[in-house]
Amino acid sequence: MSAYFVDTWFFIAFMHQADPQHRTTKRLAHSLSDAVMVTHDAVLTELLTFFAGYGSFWRTTAAALVRNVLINPQYKVYPMTRELFQEALTLYERRLDKEYSLVDCISMRIMMQHGITHVLTNDHHFEQEGFFLVNE
Repeated sequence: MSAYFVDTWFFIAFMHQADPQHRTTKRLAHSLSDAVMVTHDAVLTELLTFFAGYGSFWRTTAAALVRNVLINPQYKVYPMTRELFQEALTLYERRLDKEYSLVDCISMRIMMQHGITHVLTNDHHFEQEGFFLVNE
């Protein structure tokens, strides 16, 4: 069974009907319904942070999505550990010529550790590191 990494972009576009990529993420979710979806605590934190200032409806909707992801057997959500944080920090320090966020570096480390090559995102930073974007 194939595994795909799920970045914050996917969750935001999937939730928000006004997002230009909403229909694309809905289609991707449907076409990948048999795949293992991988993410981590920091992506979910980033998602909640994104919607924090959008009012109670979006805060509630984002929290419900996160809770669903945490219990959904299709998803594997990796926890933030000190070791993972330090590995990501090392990658961050080694890519000073890039604009990778620490969350990106955490995602990349998980992808490297688990042999995941495809990521549901529109973030070109993943391409710079040799991963394949899935966003159409």
